[in-house]
Amino acid sequence: MKEASGRLYYSIGEVSEMLGIKSHTLHYWESAFPSLKPHKNQAGNRCYRPHDLDTLKLIDKLLNGEGYSIEGARKQIDLLKKKEGQLTLNLKADNQSTELLDEICIELEAIVRDLSRQPRTELDG
Repeated sequence: MKEASGRLYYSIGEVSEMLGIKSHTLHYWESAFPSLKPHKNQAGNRCYRPHDLDTLKLIDKLLNGEGYSIEGARKQIDLLKKKEGQLTLNLKADNQSTELLDEICIELEAIVRDLSRQPRTELDG
């Protein structure tokens, strides 16, 4: 993946090359993700802004890195927008975060098992 040069707008060809994503995939993602709306110039050519690149990186991470479906990725993006009012996601995972999430999952599974058991009453003695 090439680094963006700090310009205000990028063509679809430049974005495709920078992110390593084919142009037809970018077109499809535009129709599948309402949050991705690149500006179009007078000639009708797509002009991707830096925040569009961030959105594309997030979509790529969710679909190709995390294995989400299109619908699942769309829901994750919606959740992020509602939570923060903007798109923010740390695209780097580290072992410490993964270990913490694993511990939380184990604890939650234990809580669910405890809650699914029949409640005891005073009559049970």
